Amino acid sequence: MEVIIAYLALFFGSLVSGISVLTFNKSSKKTLKLITVFGGAFLFAVCFVDLIPSMFESHSHSGCEHSEHSIIPAGAFILVGFLIQLLLEQLSHGAEHGHIHNNNEKKSLVSSIMLLVGVSIHAFLEGFPIVNNGEPNVSMITGIIIHNIPLSIILVGAFMQSGLTKVKSLLLLSVFAVMAIIGSLLNQNLEILHPYQNIILGIVVGILLHVSITTLFDSEESHKYNLTRFLIVILAFAIVLLLPEHTH
Repeated sequence: MEVIIAYLALFFGSLVSGISVLTFNKSSKKTLKLITVFGGAFLFAVCFVDLIPSMFESHSHSGCEHSEHSIIPAGAFILVGFLIQLLLEQLSHGAEHGHIHNNNEKKSLVSSIMLLVGVSIHAFLEGFPIVNNGEPNVSMITGIIIHNIPLSIILVGAFMQSGLTKVKSLLLLSVFAVMAIIGSLLNQNLEILHPYQNIILGIVVGILLHVSITTLFDSEESHKYNLTRFLIVILAFAIVLLLPEHTH
């Protein structure tokens, strides 16, 4: 039941965020930037408080069992994930960290679909470790929901700018909204993936670290951190530390 609730929260969190673009104004843009910073800080903390410790603990256990992939340093999988996200941004143009590069340019339908493909692959991959042994990872799911708020708004805005109707834009958004759920279900039900959970987790950590670091130190903000942004980062860190621990 908890897993179903988590899946519904992921799906409708993105859908409601996308619908909110219809009431978007200038003050909303400033709020959205703060939400983006909070989401980036939240995912950054989740990586170091939850995912990375679990990953290295699992890797040390697999090393004791002399598994075939134990000879590869655990950190190598994080680097692979980092590189995968770099490649995905060739399609998404940086939408994962809260804005699109060259955002002032009018979007074509093709570029909007490519954007959808890029962020959907991103969501699909990050959905793999959100449920483990039938238990949802609350901190990671919460981080993804927050992270998807600006991303969903960007997607709907891009779709509408390319000439699609509101209904078609929301239908395409639903494709993105369901991708993390599909990734999670495949990871749980494909037995061929079960021996490689540590590799999968490392790749996802690399993806999340790239997104969170880029969000926190976005060049468009000129690397300036005012008191509000700084407090938001501290708040995100504190919430992650206070959430129940999750074991993989």
